[in-house]
Amino acid sequence: MHPAYTIPDNWPHADMSPGEKGVKFVPINRMVPRSFFTNMAGAATVRAGHAVELRGIAFGGAAGVRMVQLSSDGGRSWRPAQLGHDYGRYSFRQWKAHVQLARGEHTLMVRCTNTDGLKQPMKPNWNPGGFMRNVVESVTVTAA
Repeated sequence: MHPAYTIPDNWPHADMSPGEKGVKFVPINRMVPRSFFTNMAGAATVRAGHAVELRGIAFGGAAGVRMVQLSSDGGRSWRPAQLGHDYGRYSFRQWKAHVQLARGEHTLMVRCTNTDGLKQPMKPNWNPGGFMRNVVESVTVTAA
């Protein structure tokens, strides 16, 4: 485990600047929330003005999933997604939502908040191993 699977010892995102010196590292000892689209890939085309179902999975990291939120305007506004069955702490949880998009290009985003209140960040973290990267997931689609 040491030194291959270590992270900066700061909470919650194990973040540091490239080249930063004097950072204390510890073995990976926590997990952070994360969410994904499972039915929508970037550069997809959807029907403008029609309901589009979005689906995905989320996990709360070291806690359960409290909520999953979706943005269809690049993160300016958020609304709750419908959550599937809760299998408890450390488990994946399905989510789904419907959006209706006007003609044009749209950035869809999904984020998870866990039961401890930790939310996926809008900006990615950085550390030498690339561990605990949980930036908000986004896909750009075109409604035509």
